Amino acid sequence: MVAEGMTLAHYADGVLPAFPSPPHWRTAAVWVARLRLALPARSRACPACLRESGGRWLLRWRLVWSFACARHRVYLLGACRGCGNALHRLGPGPADAVVCGQYERSNPGRVCLRAISRMRPPRLSDPHLLQCQRRLDHLVDHPHGDGGRDILQSLHVALEDIRIGYDDAPPLPDTDAVLHRRWHGHGGALWYQNDPLLTAALIKIATAGGLAASQDTRTQADTASWSADGLRSPCTSAPPANRFGGTCRAIACAAWVPPGQGHVVKTQILCPAHADHVIAPAAADLIPRRFT
Repeated sequence: MVAEGMTLAHYADGVLPAFPSPPHWRTAAVWVARLRLALPARSRACPACLRESGGRWLLRWRLVWSFACARHRVYLLGACRGCGNALHRLGPGPADAVVCGQYERSNPGRVCLRAISRMRPPRLSDPHLLQCQRRLDHLVDHPHGDGGRDILQSLHVALEDIRIGYDDAPPLPDTDAVLHRRWHGHGGALWYQNDPLLTAALIKIATAGGLAASQDTRTQADTASWSADGLRSPCTSAPPANRFGGTCRAIACAAWVPPGQGHVVKTQILCPAHADHVIAPAAADLIPRRFT
């Protein structure tokens, strides 16, 4: 059980899908790689946490939902400030809990000895993202809790939706300047798995993109995104509301649907106009052909 708690298998059948059986290190490696929900051979990190704990790396830093340290209010680092390599590689080679210990790209024969615990990460000042990370940490730390897996999986689907169709997504809402610089410089390369700043920008869009400024709208979105049961519709026959923002998947429609303002049919987000067609009598037989 101790060994299991030190690996991503700790989250299996909770926030991550079930672990392959019988367990084997090779099948485990394939399992992690296919999920695209965790970093198989590297990790994000909070330098202050490493410094205070004597070099202890948190397991949740390897999950795609970790972009910041809520305790120290900083964005996590995904790469060494010195050599630029991804942090904490788990494969063969020189390594240390606090020192980077990887070969420098510019000089393959030289090892980077920069202390990760002394690096300065970007400051997190956006209260909305701080609250998001606190909620995500709670869900990850209680991997078998009610609603946690659905919330985390729905958020991952939303991040992938924005990554693939970023041209249809709304602008990045007001947030920390470092995120605006990272977002406007992505150049279409939205590989966020080991990029905490890009992850934070995508989560900001998924949770607040396109929302009106009214408190009622934001409360509705908050309920849809983070409550265990999501946002319930007065119409019992209606599909569940979308937890996070995304583009409508109906044919010839790419409207952005903010969290809680559309519906989810067969994992696909529909805007209110097209969701009405699905809810209408005798339209259910069209769903498998149109929304798969």
